[in-house]
Amino acid sequence: MQSTITPAEGSIVKIIIDIDEAELEPGINAALSKLSKEVRIPGFRQGKVPRKVLEAKLGRSYIRSEAINDAVQGFLGDAIKQNSLDVIATQSVNIKSGEESGPVVLEADVEIRPEVNIAGYKGLKVEVPSPVVSAQDIDNQIKRLREQFGELKEVDRPIKEDDQVSIDLDAERDGEKIPGLSVEDFLYRVGGDNFVPGLDEALLGHSSNEEVAFEVAAPDASGVSPINCTVKIKKVSELELPDLTDEWAAEASEFQTLAELEESIREQLASGKLSRAKMMLRDRVVGALVELMDLKEIPQALIQNEFDKLVHDFSHRLEEQGIPLEQYLSVTGTTSEQLVSQIMADAANQAKIDLVLRALVREEATVVPEEELDEEIKAYADSAGIDFQLFKEQVTTNGQIKVVELEMAKSKALENLLKQVEIVDEDGNSIDREILLADDEPSNPDDIDGPTDENDQSASGGAANDDSI
Repeated sequence: MQSTITPAEGSIVKIIIDIDEAELEPGINAALSKLSKEVRIPGFRQGKVPRKVLEAKLGRSYIRSEAINDAVQGFLGDAIKQNSLDVIATQSVNIKSGEESGPVVLEADVEIRPEVNIAGYKGLKVEVPSPVVSAQDIDNQIKRLREQFGELKEVDRPIKEDDQVSIDLDAERDGEKIPGLSVEDFLYRVGGDNFVPGLDEALLGHSSNEEVAFEVAAPDASGVSPINCTVKIKKVSELELPDLTDEWAAEASEFQTLAELEESIREQLASGKLSRAKMMLRDRVVGALVELMDLKEIPQALIQNEFDKLVHDFSHRLEEQGIPLEQYLSVTGTTSEQLVSQIMADAANQAKIDLVLRALVREEATVVPEEELDEEIKAYADSAGIDFQLFKEQVTTNGQIKVVELEMAKSKALENLLKQVEIVDEDGNSIDREILLADDEPSNPDDIDGPTDENDQSASGGAANDDSI
């Protein structure tokens, strides 16, 4: 078999496969064996019909056609391997000649995975939340705890932030009351509840028994009239907080002194802030790589593959928890169309991440040592209760070992990049990377969570057209 490759349009390439007639003979024998079991001919048992009888009954051209059709994918797969093509989808396969006799010529259009560039990745600078616990952080946490033990006291003064007010609120649009926003004897915390846009500003500085009107503007270009609100202030109260004493600390916690409580809070906050900063570092580095990617339109085949994997994983999780899809949609208030749209968006994001991490592996010339690859394969084998050597032979034969190797390479390349990027906090202050990378095992990109804001990307590896082990 000989094959030639010709670039077509975009990421499509054309493969011409020339097959000698002798190479087709095993396929013809296989087709004869299959047809012998399917065709009923008087005087012969199924599966025992001689070749000449089948040829006389069905015609040699029919048998040859069956053989060619059955063998197409095998020859195409061999041509793909022969030319080291990273195919993500087969667009078409046609028999150009040889249907009746002689050499067979196949023509296939396949879509290959694009290679993207991430120029400038070595100069990355990312911002993450500071892992340092400030005195204000501790004070805020202490205040929230004190508020649980506070007592409301009515006051006769203008409203200020954190006051709790009892109000009646009327909300109308075009003269018609809006039921969801019109309330009576509603207890509202100023500056914290955000019940209606503009309500805080309307209340601040006013006192009990006053009535205030304000307007909630409609979104720009929506064509909807604004909402007219009238709020009657019935009572103003402030929350009196307990004094910061050892006695209060003992009552509010398992600690005997205020100092012990503050130290516990500091440790908890430090652990949480460090974990968040570590997660955000990976998310934002990968997000920055995606921003550098020079490919603006992702092949639909890659997105569809990621979509299929995400749907499979989602369905499996629902099944494990015994939750029917209809129940999930009902509880979350999501329509099936919204769910599909969200998964498709996640799939597009995952496809981008896979491409940039492959690019990073290529740029960094990342290599996975054989002993590390063996350790990973052994971990898979042990978890499945299979002999290591047998399992390794299986994954080598079916090509899955390349999937594992690629995932490890992407993780190693990402970890190496994390040691190079400049890291700053929200105020532009430099963060010691050793704090964020200390005691971390090499991270699998699949383990990184999804976006935490519109600028973050979830870092997930995964060969877009490979099945995982």
